[in-house]
Amino acid sequence: MSDLETLASLLPTQRLSVMHLVEQAGIDVTPWHTTAEGRPVKNPKANPSFCYDWAFGSEKEGFLVCIWHGSLKLLDFPSGQAIVYNENFRDLALGLDRKAIDRTQPSEERNRARSQAHRARAFDRALQLSFRRAMPVRVIVLEGDRRQREELGKASSTVDARKLDAENWFMHGYDNDTGNVLLVRGVVLASVELPAAEGDVDAPLKTPDQASPELDRSKYVDQFSAPAPATMREATVLLRDRSAAVREAVLKRAGGLCELCNEPGFVTAAGSIYLETHHVVPLANNGLDHPSNVVAICPQDHRRAHYAAERDEIAIRLTAILVSFTVQ
Repeated sequence: MSDLETLASLLPTQRLSVMHLVEQAGIDVTPWHTTAEGRPVKNPKANPSFCYDWAFGSEKEGFLVCIWHGSLKLLDFPSGQAIVYNENFRDLALGLDRKAIDRTQPSEERNRARSQAHRARAFDRALQLSFRRAMPVRVIVLEGDRRQREELGKASSTVDARKLDAENWFMHGYDNDTGNVLLVRGVVLASVELPAAEGDVDAPLKTPDQASPELDRSKYVDQFSAPAPATMREATVLLRDRSAAVREAVLKRAGGLCELCNEPGFVTAAGSIYLETHHVVPLANNGLDHPSNVVAICPQDHRRAHYAAERDEIAIRLTAILVSFTVQ
C-alpha cells in the first residue's frame, strides 16, 4: 500500500463512541460511570466531563489524542515518507483565552472558549509528556465539520465519524519555546536528547543559568527561593515542582513590580525584591509551567488570587495581562 493509500485508509467511516475507543486503547474508563460528586451516570458514553475532551490517559497508561484526518499530511524522512501531524495547541489555548476574557462577546461564546482552552492545554500537555518520556501515542482519527481556529469559541466542530488507529505514533519534536509539535505515525525516533517539558515533575525546562545568564538571581526572589532548598518534602497531596528557570524569567519580566497592582515588592533583609509567582491556570488543571501561564504578584494579591470572593475575576484579569505579553 502506498503512503497516499495508507493516509486515505485512515479516514473513518463509522461514528464509534469516544468512550469505546478510549477503552479500546487501554485507558481506564471507570471515571466515566460517575459524576464528579460520585453519583452514577445514566449514560457513561455521554458523560460531558469526558466525552468532549481532546486528549485522554496518563503517564502510567499512555496518552490518546483526537486528530482530524484533514490535518494529517505526508513528510519525507530518510527512510521514506511518513504520515505526520504538526500543530501548536499552546498557541490555540492562548487564542481561546483572549476570546474567553473579551467582554464584548456573548457569555455563551466566552464560556465555550474557556472550555476549549482547557481541552487544548490538556492536549498540549499530553504531547509534552509523551515527548519527554519517549512514550508512544495512540490516535483517534476524526472526520466531520471541523471548525477553523478563528471560529473556535464561537462554535464547536461536529464529528461525523471516528476510529482508533491501530498504529502507534511517536513524538519527534516538541518546542518548549513555541509549543510546536511533530507527531509521526509508526516511526520511532531513534535518538533524541530529551528536553524538559513545561510542568515536568522531574526536571526544569533549563537550568537558571541557561535560561537567563545575565540575570542577577539575588536581585529578585519569590516564595520558592532559598539558599539551600530541602531535597525531600512530606505532604498529603501531590507536589508538583516548579521550574526555577520559569520563575526567574517571570520575576525578571516583572522587574520588581506586582503584575496585577503595579506596586513594588518589598525589600528583604538580604536586599532582594520579593514577589510571589502564581500559575494562573493551576498545574493540577493542566496549566503550563511556562511564562505564558505564570505571573509575579505581591503577597496580598497572591492570597486574593487564591481565596478572595472575587478570585474568578482576578483570574480573568491575570489572563488578560498574560495575553497582553504575547501580543507585544
